Amino acid sequence: MDGTVESMEAVGRTLAQHGTTAYLATSMVRRQISANRHLELAAERVGRPDGGAEVLGIHVEGPFVHPHRGGLIRPDRIWPPDQADLKGILTVSKGRLKMMTMAPELPGALELLPLLSDAGAIGSLGHTEATFQEARVGFGKGIRHVTHLYNAMRGLHHREPGALGAVLMDHGVTAQIITDGVHVHPDLLRWTVGVLSPEALVLITDALPAAGLPDGTYRYDGRPYHSVDGSAWYREEGKEPRLFGTTLLMDDLIRRAMKLMGVSFPQAIQMASLNPARTLGLERERGTLEAGRRADLVLWDESHQVMETIIRGKTVWKK
Repeated sequence: MDGTVESMEAVGRTLAQHGTTAYLATSMVRRQISANRHLELAAERVGRPDGGAEVLGIHVEGPFVHPHRGGLIRPDRIWPPDQADLKGILTVSKGRLKMMTMAPELPGALELLPLLSDAGAIGSLGHTEATFQEARVGFGKGIRHVTHLYNAMRGLHHREPGALGAVLMDHGVTAQIITDGVHVHPDLLRWTVGVLSPEALVLITDALPAAGLPDGTYRYDGRPYHSVDGSAWYREEGKEPRLFGTTLLMDDLIRRAMKLMGVSFPQAIQMASLNPARTLGLERERGTLEAGRRADLVLWDESHQVMETIIRGKTVWKK
């Protein structure tokens, strides 16, 4: 949300060092459309590696999410679904919006899906209080992806399975997962692979600007957070600390996926490459090592450490 070229370049360089060749620039939306320079800038960086990971497009979490499930999203970044507002977001994103996290239970939310689809973007269920039935209606209307599974959504109950139950029972949905072992309990991570299979899971970092930096206190969107051993926590006086995100990057989360989920290295790589490519409809150009695919490659050593990152056939980082 800095809205500067220098910040975007720093993100790209850092991601490349940790094994990411391309990514969705994920952020929030400010209510005053003209105040979203960060989205304009991210749109302008699409397709320009600049010595680091390439921006594929934009993913916004909100603003059409449930206020009780906002997580790190500030209350003033959340408001009811509105077609005019979505058109404004699409305009400021210069046609580069690729994903919007939304709560399907909100009045008017599902009516936005055709507009998103026409713009080349997908709706992702997240930050939601949706019931089991409301989530299933959302899937039937075109939502086929889920933002950070288990987190910021109505949980599983034996009489009301909730949004989580709908995801776990609908095997046509792909779901993001954070494999730090904090956002989701390690035993639950391992169980989830047995329910949804590695093909349905998409590794994400949920990384904040402190990713790759030492433990300490940082700020995001005007609020301080504490980075401790890869996890970010937000503390309000008199309240329990809240999990704010991670400060981990993709190579670490691939290694943790292997350790905590019990998946193989090729399976973890697929969750970080081919699966997200399929989610975005890019599997014909990205995500596999085949003739005709883009020469976006990451070389690893036998201990699963990144040795070299190649983007468009050019080395952008080497250990």
